[in-house]
Amino acid sequence: ALNLIGACAAVTGIVSLLALLRRWRANGGSLPYNGVIAYIASLYFWILLFSWNVAPIWVIFVPALHSLQYLAVVWRYQLGYEMDRPGANANTRWPVRGKKYQLDMAMFVLLGMIMGVFGFWAIPIFLKSVVTYDAALFGPSMFMFIFFIFINVHHYFMDNVIWRRENPDTQRYLFR
Repeated sequence: ALNLIGACAAVTGIVSLLALLRRWRANGGSLPYNGVIAYIASLYFWILLFSWNVAPIWVIFVPALHSLQYLAVVWRYQLGYEMDRPGANANTRWPVRGKKYQLDMAMFVLLGMIMGVFGFWAIPIFLKSVVTYDAALFGPSMFMFIFFIFINVHHYFMDNVIWRRENPDTQRYLFR
């Protein structure tokens, strides 16, 4: 099965590279780099990482790779928003310099790490230690499973609302 998945990844990768090359030529040497980064980070790194024999440790990094995908998409959305503001011109850039930006980014990363530790590890481990259940029936990590599934299903439904092409803000700022 892993060989079949690898073959599918190779074929779709080649087709994707050909499509990107065609787009690059048609646009005079320009590509939607945010989309390319999001695509690569969300698919190929995951497949490569799980095909090696270090899969258990990489499970920790899958959310980070997904966050990298989101960073590219949200960056493109925010840039579109900033370019649409009154007084914006071709030189308008999202402010990514200065002490305030660095502090905001540090707080964002710290808060994300704290929420990740609590949502994916600390709360499930705490619940396992205080709630009794039949581990033979539900397995040794029932709460870990419940939290992973809840967070991922919630994330799926939120994405379905936020990033729909029919969303007027998404159309306006992301797909221009």
